[in-house]
Amino acid sequence: MQNRESVLNKLKNTFLGQTTAKRSKRLIAGMGLFVCGAAMGNIISISPTPRAEQTDSPVIVLEEEYLNSANYTPSDDLPQNMNPEILTPEFELRDVSIKRGQGMMDTLVKNGADRTDAYKAIKALSKHFNMKKLQIGQTLQAAYDEQGRLTGLNMRKSFDHMIRVSRTDDSFAAALEDQPSLKLTRHVQGVIDDSLFLSAYREGLPNSVIVDMIRIFSFDVDFQREIRKGDRFEIFYERKISEDGQRVEEGNILYAKLTLRGKPVSLYRYKPTKAHFADYFHENGQSAKKALMRTPIEGARLSSYYGRRKHPVLGYTRMHKGLDFSAPTGTPIMAAGDGIVERASRYGSYGNYIRIRHNGTYKTAYAHMSKYGRGIKSGRRVKQGQIIGYVGATGRVTGRHLHYEVMMNGKQVNPLRLKIPTGITLKGKDKDSFLIFAGNVDDRIITKKDNILLTWNQEVAMNDVDDTTVVLPSP
Repeated sequence: MQNRESVLNKLKNTFLGQTTAKRSKRLIAGMGLFVCGAAMGNIISISPTPRAEQTDSPVIVLEEEYLNSANYTPSDDLPQNMNPEILTPEFELRDVSIKRGQGMMDTLVKNGADRTDAYKAIKALSKHFNMKKLQIGQTLQAAYDEQGRLTGLNMRKSFDHMIRVSRTDDSFAAALEDQPSLKLTRHVQGVIDDSLFLSAYREGLPNSVIVDMIRIFSFDVDFQREIRKGDRFEIFYERKISEDGQRVEEGNILYAKLTLRGKPVSLYRYKPTKAHFADYFHENGQSAKKALMRTPIEGARLSSYYGRRKHPVLGYTRMHKGLDFSAPTGTPIMAAGDGIVERASRYGSYGNYIRIRHNGTYKTAYAHMSKYGRGIKSGRRVKQGQIIGYVGATGRVTGRHLHYEVMMNGKQVNPLRLKIPTGITLKGKDKDSFLIFAGNVDDRIITKKDNILLTWNQEVAMNDVDDTTVVLPSP
């Protein structure tokens, strides 16, 4: 027993005698291996922490005995001569949520604010937030002092900005505060087994990123007819994480590739010199954006083609001057191109109907919708890909679907045979800058792939069986 205790004490002294820097380094290395050894679709790259310089300042010991104690409480960290009441805040924070039928004034008053104080606080808040855009479920924090008076508001305006309203005597002032965050990149690739959406979702891609990827490829790919089992996808995109690690926001797609029947279609996000917004370009500098999208709806089945057919309601053969896309009620419908809404109203057998004028040559029409998109009305300008309505079964129909027409010089034409004009092509210095940018993106993707492969091999090499290293194929 004495020998056993001496051995344990020796081990303990050896461990505790190590410098904190060494233990921290081993801990960080272990964490890095754990993160990099995760599933390939969920890997987040974190830059290694630089080794701390040796100083005379006190160090924080990472391993403390109380962390393994079932009796540990946060109050154990307080000095014995400190009065816990000093840490008690002088105000009370209440979480507030906007409910159906309520405005900001009603919400604050029902949560205990004086009506005059609520009015002044809302007036200050409105300098940084358009109160007309207040939505059901919007949350904020309200602060009250010991007398129950409203003393401040905290409301998140965006991922990177917080509006803070504070009280001084009987007046309120608002300030917009930056919220620090960490920007990372993710690389995901996979094989399409059924649909692009479901296959990408299984690889860990968020819904918003999948929808955005479908949108940028919708100018080149007909998702109803061109996707086959065994096709591949690859994506490299940004992600922001809040400083406290509690919030995540998906960012821009920097690169995406679809390989359809062995033919790759690659797109890079790039902002030309004189452009106001970034766009997506092929490897040769040709814009992916075209005058009209090939299909204005995703996840739908093409149920009826352009041409003569027996009408399902009238019962006789007549010309069908558009395409029908069968989809569940409420499926979003996008504007096929930039333009101005000529009509957004009930239109006979078309039911709820929208017609958009894109230029002097082309118009598009959308029929049988269940409802219109937010703010869509005659005379409103819309952007390509903007949601203008939702699939329904209004008008003379037998089931829910979208009827889509393309008019060229006032005459309906077959959208599938239409030769759609292409967008801009980068030239000169703009093209040179784009090629450099695209090369840098390719290098970053290769580096990320190499790191994933290296981590995989390291992980496998650590799993020894009978002193024999087990080697598995790379993912």
